[in-house]
Amino acid sequence: MKISAVIVSRNDGYGGHLNERATYCLNSAIDTYDEVFYIDWNSPTHSLLYDIKDNIKFKGNLNHIVITPEISKVLTNNDPQAQVCCETLARNLGLRRSTGDWMISTNIDIIHPKRNELESTLNSLDDNTFYTISRRYTNWDQIKSFHNGEILFDQWESLREHLIENSEERHWDEKTVQGDDYSMINCCGDFQIAPSHIWNKIKGFEEDLIYSLYTDTNVQKKAVMHGFGLKALYDPALFHIDHGKGGGGFLDGINRKTNDPYRAITGQQKTLNTDSWGFGDTEIESEIF
Repeated sequence: MKISAVIVSRNDGYGGHLNERATYCLNSAIDTYDEVFYIDWNSPTHSLLYDIKDNIKFKGNLNHIVITPEISKVLTNNDPQAQVCCETLARNLGLRRSTGDWMISTNIDIIHPKRNELESTLNSLDDNTFYTISRRYTNWDQIKSFHNGEILFDQWESLREHLIENSEERHWDEKTVQGDDYSMINCCGDFQIAPSHIWNKIKGFEEDLIYSLYTDTNVQKKAVMHGFGLKALYDPALFHIDHGKGGGGFLDGINRKTNDPYRAITGQQKTLNTDSWGFGDTEIESEIF
């Protein structure tokens, strides 16, 4: 079983302690998955990865793609209101190039599940269903308390073990708008996983939804519209490092425009993406760490 994960971010300090969150995230992702795509989108100066690489234990399975501000403008048709870290396009870049049997779209603030626990879960799942796994909670007070007041990146595994032993399943149902029967849980986009044939059939995230909000719910509705099942899971344990406001940068004013909820949820049927989704016809440079 080969598992791929796609993670997207921007080197802008979003939410505070971004470098620290990213370090815990990428160390655990590299350990758990066979293939990781980190897409750095529209960073003002340089990729976030270059600032944290000395604290990451690489093993040759991290694919690093950098989309510069100049290229991001081209890819978003020079729309000044596009999400500054355009998640739909960035995620599709990684998903289109992933080669796993199972493919995950996830976030930069997640401490990822243990490989054996994830495999055990996947072995019991239906391969014609799209899944979202509910995150559990942690914050810097908990992390520093475990590390005796410090942040110790090389001890991330023992931290994860401690969090697993001292956490419970997070059951938090959510509907984003009237008629939303597809989000299933709050923050469903933190960990979305499906067999590769589902991601390829629905052609990833809708590429006209280049603003904030509703894209994670949208991709789950698309799976249903294409005839697949949809289910929320609460195991294995994975953890979101708290960073205050979310909302894809809209709630804190970074992004000013949101996607139309009617277009994204109520009106969504089968995908409108073309066969070149994820810039599949475009050669994209990457480097391996």
